[in-house]
Amino acid sequence: MNASNQAYTINPRHNILYVDLFGSWNHEQTYQFSLDYKKQVSRYFAREWVCVLNLKKLDMLISESEQIETFKSLLSWSYLKGMTALVGVVGIENRHYLLYQFEEILNSTQPYGQVICYSDAEVRQWLIKHQKLIAGSVPDSGVQQQRA
Repeated sequence: MNASNQAYTINPRHNILYVDLFGSWNHEQTYQFSLDYKKQVSRYFAREWVCVLNLKKLDMLISESEQIETFKSLLSWSYLKGMTALVGVVGIENRHYLLYQFEEILNSTQPYGQVICYSDAEVRQWLIKHQKLIAGSVPDSGVQQQRA
């Protein structure tokens, strides 16, 4: 079962949590996302897992500093719940300002593995290469859930 609304989808599959973020976010959307994220992680993951965080359709965070702190806390919590790696996916169109917005998270030293990919194919290759980080198999279907 996945969680979704107009700003995000959270889809657990095997030992991988696929998260797609869309549009521009305000404080309330960030808060609701963190609640849904924790609910999905707590429900589906009891051992090591990887988070694929797709930022390709995210436009911008509103009130950046507060939201970045929320994401940092959420990722720290995720590590405690067994997350072994964070795979960030950014698109060519938004990579500069998203990498700037998320640089505190993505460029800092963390106890879990981190990688930035620029395409779904790169993500699939990374997941296949690092299967030991996840205790399950890599699904054959696409990395990103297409939004209608």
